[in-house]
Amino acid sequence: MPVAADTLKLLASFKIVIEANKGTPSDPDERVLDAEGLALKSFIHATSCFYLQRSTMVRELQASFFDLASMNVLARATIESFLVFHYVFAAPSTDEEREFRHLSWVLADLLERQEIPATLPENQAKQRDELKEIEAIIVRLKNNPAFQKLSPKRQVAVLEKKQWRFQAWTAIAQDAGLSQLHAAFAYRHLCSYAHSGSLSVLQVRQATTRADQLFLSEMSLRLVNVAVAFMVNAYGTMFPAGHHALSGNKDLNHTVKEWMRLGATA
Repeated sequence: MPVAADTLKLLASFKIVIEANKGTPSDPDERVLDAEGLALKSFIHATSCFYLQRSTMVRELQASFFDLASMNVLARATIESFLVFHYVFAAPSTDEEREFRHLSWVLADLLERQEIPATLPENQAKQRDELKEIEAIIVRLKNNPAFQKLSPKRQVAVLEKKQWRFQAWTAIAQDAGLSQLHAAFAYRHLCSYAHSGSLSVLQVRQATTRADQLFLSEMSLRLVNVAVAFMVNAYGTMFPAGHHALSGNKDLNHTVKEWMRLGATA
């Protein structure tokens, strides 16, 4: 069976677990909303990658091409979405750690945006509002027991230097259950595409036949499949309504478990 057929099944599984959680709880906090938003981001990346395998046609330019480069950039984004979800939402074992990781993650980007020069009045107003949010988050972090256990140096890194994780991506991936091949080597390969490394350019140049393009594209989808399978499981664990909704479909459940097995062992 083509890899893309399993991609479609995994996306169907992902859609089920996401939709099962809509509206629950009736008054969700920011952490729940951010978890839902991150899952949706991951779903969109994976779905776009799936569609790119069908090739791209721009009628206005009378151009048609196979976009392997964007497939790999999206595959990387899909994997990173899962890794962030695992680190911020799934891995913490206590309420204090959950709050600490989520607040640190949010704070990092708010601090980043404060450094962007704002020239329009509405952007300046937005920065002022976000500065108040930053101040509130810092107060919550300083009162958080997990934050208080950090060394003074790491506390400064969180509050002032936008550091929200103290593990490398490879370590997070292995902690999430991915094999060494997927956690390190496959991820590095995708980073070459995101950073325009010479090997990524070479692959794009050399993949001129449909057979070569299909082979390379299926490699990308395999990585997407692994990330989506793990994400479906992690999301369903955080929101049990998702697991319950998926439990009645044996075929989809089997596909999720099989790609988790491949991601953990291959």
